[in-house]
Amino acid sequence: MRKYLDPALIAQLHRLELKARLVVEGSLSGMHKSPYRGFSVEFAEHKSYFPGDDIRYIDWKLYGKTEKYFIKQYEEDTNLKGYIVLDTSASMGFGKDKLSKFDYAGKIAVALSYLMLSQRDSVGLLAFNNDIVKYVPPRNNMIHLQNIISVIDNLNTRYDTGICKAFQYLASRIRRRGLIVLISDLIDDQGKVLNYLRYLRHMKHELIILHVVHPDELELPYHGTVRFKNMEYSDTLMAAPDRIRKDYQSKIQSFIDTYRAGCWQEHIDYGIVRVDEPVEKAVLDIIARRKKR
Repeated sequence: MRKYLDPALIAQLHRLELKARLVVEGSLSGMHKSPYRGFSVEFAEHKSYFPGDDIRYIDWKLYGKTEKYFIKQYEEDTNLKGYIVLDTSASMGFGKDKLSKFDYAGKIAVALSYLMLSQRDSVGLLAFNNDIVKYVPPRNNMIHLQNIISVIDNLNTRYDTGICKAFQYLASRIRRRGLIVLISDLIDDQGKVLNYLRYLRHMKHELIILHVVHPDELELPYHGTVRFKNMEYSDTLMAAPDRIRKDYQSKIQSFIDTYRAGCWQEHIDYGIVRVDEPVEKAVLDIIARRKKR
């Protein structure tokens, strides 16, 4: 776990809260506002008892078997469900000599999972490239964090990117409005991705888009004649970076601005995360943006 969460980061995360900015289906000790009143009769799952929970919903039969207190949760009593959508396409492997985009994205995914679980929210993981690689349904206990870490630790970057397919898969499995966090370099068809983001917002989901970038992608710091290889396909390109740098940087900025503007119009939280910056800074920036908005 230390690979993803060092003690210093844990100490910082422990003091933070990732609060839902919009109304979500959740009611957990006043942490998240819920549009529901009362409880349904459909049992959903158990959760460990915490001081402040309503003792009327303690499962005494389960206590008799385990000598531990568990609360019965019902469909309208479940907490916020968060879904981490993690890009494992080949382009996310860029930067392997130091810290790749995927390595950094994995650390953010674990940090946000820890943050949500520590405030007793449920969190799940969907890993994708051009298809669905792995889906881990949301759970709300800290043991679940080790499962998420284990899955991320065994993922590899390969193939091209299919963000919309990942969203389609997830949308078919979410029964209630929740929080969806996409962690990706967003190298995909921008028009299709933005259209699907609009659809998810229309379905009342809350979205956080974390655009993972490597500084070399922004700056093109190469000289001479360089052979560039497309990491998601087999084609290569010979170019002189010194001659094209200005135009390249302009196109990269336009690519970023298109996503930023599209997300802003739909009230979607969008942020750039650079792999050369500390993970804790990325997480703090997310919290700061959400509090400001």
